[in-house]
Amino acid sequence: MKKTVFYYVDREGRNPVWEFIKDLPSAEREKCFAYIEYLEQAGEQIRRPVGDYLGGKLYELRPKQIRILYFFYWKRHIVLVHAFRKKTDAVPRCEAAVAIKRMNDFIQRAQNGELELRE
Repeated sequence: MKKTVFYYVDREGRNPVWEFIKDLPSAEREKCFAYIEYLEQAGEQIRRPVGDYLGGKLYELRPKQIRILYFFYWKRHIVLVHAFRKKTDAVPRCEAAVAIKRMNDFIQRAQNGELELRE
């Protein structure tokens, strides 16, 4: 079943994943969008080298040196919460912490009815 991808938007209206991707060189940007499109189709079935499970509720897309962190919400929604250029083998704790903070914010706002999730 196809999933719906959402880009996390903070309370000030900033969309950090989109802002990161749009500033990439065109080849990297297109690769990111191709991976996101594949994520919509494959969902939880994505495996290395395209994506990986990080632990807790977090997963990563792995287009070349870029990492896009996401989680599943209600099994049919995928929320992209953080993106960065990889400089080490493992996802740095500080990058995972940013993703977790945004994930918790998204979940809280969704449960409070502050977000409208449409398919």
